[in-house]
Amino acid sequence: MNIQQTNQLLIRIQMIDNRQIGDSTVLAWHELVGDLSYEHALEAVKLHQRESTAYLTPAHVRANVERIMLAGLGRREDEYGNEIEADRPALAAWQRLQLQKGISA
Repeated sequence: MNIQQTNQLLIRIQMIDNRQIGDSTVLAWHELVGDLSYEHALEAVKLHQRESTAYLTPAHVRANVERIMLAGLGRREDEYGNEIEADRPALAAWQRLQLQKGISA
């Protein structure tokens, strides 16, 4: 994502937790999440805000993007061959991303 999208992401976060956003905040966040797509980061933020009362950090965004991407892999098994239960909230986020791209999920 570009710096303007990082700012937009922080504004979206601010609407929920009233954090203060300045140029230095945007730059710091951009260093930590700028390699992610805006769409993935936004879904990760929404996932966090639906599930957690913790103050959102870049690490939460990165972890939730990973959750979403793993959920999109479909059926998975553990090392013993047991099916891993689907992460339904993350799967729903992945499906929304696919719809945005125009891909049938």
